[in-house]
Amino acid sequence: MHLARLLPLIAPCMLSVAAISQGPPTSVRILPYPIDLPSGFESAIKQKTRTMIGRPGQEHWTNYAHYDIALTVDPADSKVRGRARMTYKNRSPDDLDRLVVHCYQDMMKAGTQRTRFVTATNGLEISKVMIGEENVRARARDTTMTLRLRDSLEPGEEVSVTIEYAFDIPKAGTAPRMGYEGDRVIYLGYWYPQFAVYDDVEGWVADPYRGNGEFYMDYADYDLAITAPEGYIVRATGVLQNPAEVLTERALDRLDAALETREIVHVVDAEDLDRGEATKTSASGQLTWQFHAENVRDAAVSLGKTYVWDAAHAVVKDKHGPGADGVCMIHAVYETNSGDWVRGAEYARHTIEYMSEMVYPYPWPHMTACEGVIGGGMEYPMMTIVGGRRPGGTIAHELIHMWFPMLLGSNEKRYAWQDEGFTSFWTTLCRGDFQNRKNGPKSSLLSVGNTIGRGRDVVCMRHGDTYGTDSFGFASYSKPAAILHQLRAYLGDEVFFRAFREYATDWAFKHPYPYDFFHTFERVADRDLQAYFRTWFFEEWALDHAIADVETGGRGTTVTVDDLGRAVMPTIVEAVYEDGTTERKTIAEASWWRSTRQQVQFAGKAVEVILDPDITTIDARRANNRWKSSDRE
Repeated sequence: MHLARLLPLIAPCMLSVAAISQGPPTSVRILPYPIDLPSGFESAIKQKTRTMIGRPGQEHWTNYAHYDIALTVDPADSKVRGRARMTYKNRSPDDLDRLVVHCYQDMMKAGTQRTRFVTATNGLEISKVMIGEENVRARARDTTMTLRLRDSLEPGEEVSVTIEYAFDIPKAGTAPRMGYEGDRVIYLGYWYPQFAVYDDVEGWVADPYRGNGEFYMDYADYDLAITAPEGYIVRATGVLQNPAEVLTERALDRLDAALETREIVHVVDAEDLDRGEATKTSASGQLTWQFHAENVRDAAVSLGKTYVWDAAHAVVKDKHGPGADGVCMIHAVYETNSGDWVRGAEYARHTIEYMSEMVYPYPWPHMTACEGVIGGGMEYPMMTIVGGRRPGGTIAHELIHMWFPMLLGSNEKRYAWQDEGFTSFWTTLCRGDFQNRKNGPKSSLLSVGNTIGRGRDVVCMRHGDTYGTDSFGFASYSKPAAILHQLRAYLGDEVFFRAFREYATDWAFKHPYPYDFFHTFERVADRDLQAYFRTWFFEEWALDHAIADVETGGRGTTVTVDDLGRAVMPTIVEAVYEDGTTERKTIAEASWWRSTRQQVQFAGKAVEVILDPDITTIDARRANNRWKSSDRE
């Protein structure tokens, strides 16, 4: 029901907002404000790049780039030296007078504002910047660098920027999302200069990198040439272009075998490490690994000289169209004493296959899970780094990020819930499928409801840099996941999952805003969900249904239910009879808009009454959800 159609029902009993608070039942309800669209989003609708039904408009566009990066990694002094030739392609209808480049490593410099504790480094050491063939003077301010163009970049044109740079690799644990462990293992994230996003809603979007809330990135092609000492297994975003130059014949044969069997194949095992045959050798003692990736929003690099390497393949449902399945190579690299990592490839394969069937076919040629360096995990296209000896759940979470935000390129800094919350929701379902357990959604709803009940609710629609560490996790991971579990029960599986699939299909390789997600679900559900999304993403409004009274007698059972919170949801009331049978009735959502006290009549004499018996809502105080007759207490 549209909010405008609710007003005649609610207006006669409305008071001023100042006179209303969460507390005892009253006939007064607070009507959530409608979701106001930002002016840039409204402009995008007028320009026909977005729509009010959640689909991209007929004039939608995204800009694109190509990165050709030569990189040398020296594990002896933990140093990266690189040369990036970056080509920016203007596919927008606008003339661009400048380019904006992220220098993420400058988050590590002393004096930079951060939301994380780090051990400071010199940041990104830039030695040369060229636009085309012209040297220019440019330096980063904070963590971004603006390059003014001599001539505007017109629609359809492209321009190349070359940057020579270096930086000290942070030690593991002293920086988020990357680092080195001695000279054994190195993982490189945010390791090169990268163009900021210019989108159809806000133009240049280049928030400085503070640590919380991750990245907003355009899609691009990558050609990487990574030079490292022989003996280091190098994995990266993209497909290895010169395997015969860097891998042994034994490893090549085993990789071929991994395409033919569902068994996990040991490409490089402990015996290969002991013999010094993890890679080929060279006269210089160095090898250059070349990778190519297409249509990804970032790239990562992993190097390990103590890694073993497992491989398998996943079957990607409908990868080449309906009924035409495809293959994705699965890789896991880890140290031999790393506990349950022996199942790393198995965990990765299940996640890719599950998400491909449930949401959208995994579009890229491989997925690699790397062990070590950080606590928890961090995602990059086709790559993830995961710490710990029991990585199953974290591998699933990080690989689900291949859909959110790698496929659906949302702005993680401003709307962290749009990737972390979605990923947390799907992690629960994916792990439940793997373990044949179905209680994950209930645990999520109970946990978040308990946190809200203890007065620790946090609004989801906030910039990631404005939270403390604890509240960021709740607002970006736990709460939005629970909101989705609740929405699934509210809409039903058929509508809910169809909406998610349509959202993924429509916005693959684009930049969806939260409003695109909201509008998609409204369109597919064919109902106004503004009150739901406003309540749960924009406000700190608790849901608190409570049994106020139960009367049993000759006329059966009368249950009085109070709504003590501000969030409005339907209420399932279950009566349990003496013989163990049950009966359920639902207090409709529209009833709660009219009054905060409702009564339900059952024909039989109940000995127990339960609200929300299946645990499908984020009720903040469940102690008042159950009543038992005195002879059963």
